[in-house]
Amino acid sequence: MARPQEMRNVTGYLYPWDILGDPDAAARVLATGVDRVALAAAYHSVRAATPRHPERRVVNARTAALYVPVSNAWDNQALIPSDAAEWTGSGDSFSTAAAALRTVGLPVDAWIVLTHSSAVGSQHQQLCVQNAFGETYRHALCPTQPAVRQYAATLVSQVMEHGRPDGLVLEAAGPLGFGHQNQHEKTEGAEYSPWVQALLSLCFCGACRSAYQARGLSVETFQHRVREEVVLQGDDPQGTPDTAAAAEEFLPLLQVRWDSAAALVDACLAAIAESGTEPRISLHASADPWSTGPFVSVEALRRSQLWSRIADVTAVVPCWGDAAQGTATVSALRAAAPDARIGSYVLLLPPKAADAGTMSGEWKALLAAGTSELHLYHLGLASTRRLDAAAEALTGEALSGEA
Repeated sequence: MARPQEMRNVTGYLYPWDILGDPDAAARVLATGVDRVALAAAYHSVRAATPRHPERRVVNARTAALYVPVSNAWDNQALIPSDAAEWTGSGDSFSTAAAALRTVGLPVDAWIVLTHSSAVGSQHQQLCVQNAFGETYRHALCPTQPAVRQYAATLVSQVMEHGRPDGLVLEAAGPLGFGHQNQHEKTEGAEYSPWVQALLSLCFCGACRSAYQARGLSVETFQHRVREEVVLQGDDPQGTPDTAAAAEEFLPLLQVRWDSAAALVDACLAAIAESGTEPRISLHASADPWSTGPFVSVEALRRSQLWSRIADVTAVVPCWGDAAQGTATVSALRAAAPDARIGSYVLLLPPKAADAGTMSGEWKALLAAGTSELHLYHLGLASTRRLDAAAEALTGEALSGEA
């Protein structure tokens, strides 16, 4: 049974090693019913399961890496990605995997993580986000730093040149913050509230301090106030600013963050333009003005050249919670960016149920809320029963509503 027209744009996410060395992988991906693939071209470290691969069951990508060749375009740059991705068995794993997917007729978008790299950050800690307590987040490259913006733009240009993707999926186009689901994370027991985590994500690196000073802001005063507010909140997991004015107090710092992220996005757009092609662009985004991490705030996009063409860009929003949370997220993005094409980033992994009916019910709700695309995370990591449930949800009567 054919899928309804509104479901003609479904993107499945994959790593190169999900395809490499598995002659049946591309056909299996096509059989799920996705319309295109977002294939990792520059990605952070990860330990990933490979439940259907004929030769392995886990890949340890021990460091962030670029999955196209690291060429002389990186000469004389401060930040250089690793190309020692021996876990792929290929010096150009993106291109090799993309070619296999294209043989079954699937377009391939390059999934590029821009500011998330513990490997690069550990070598250049002065270019990372630094909180008000002087603590550095080595996983989080700060876009206020010109070298970080150049790094992001070069990632894009090199993926365009060597990988020749059909589109781009840009993740972490702004700064990462306190949250980091990697290494052996031991922060949950402190019960830092979302407000405290937002405060601990405000950056006081050298470039940000200079940017604050250039706007006439007292760095020391703001740093003291952030620390004071964090201490005041203590370990109350429900802690919130006492008044709206308390959150507004730190707006000048957010404005620097938004402008810096906008400059990074513009640098990436310039790299795309220089490629001489017009790839489809998707960008992980959030309506939350305080957003850090994979999803850049729409407030940053408003300040970028991307805003003038936002109707041609897919803003991919996180919809990993229940249907009500997902629809609220879609509605918030629609209100913040009425002209944007919205994609919902949905989870195939636990704690989601491995049930086609549950999946299709949530996805139908997202469509009704204004989503025009589904982005499925993650076809390679999902168990076979989860992958089968997703395929049934995409192609079956439950989603289409047809009798």
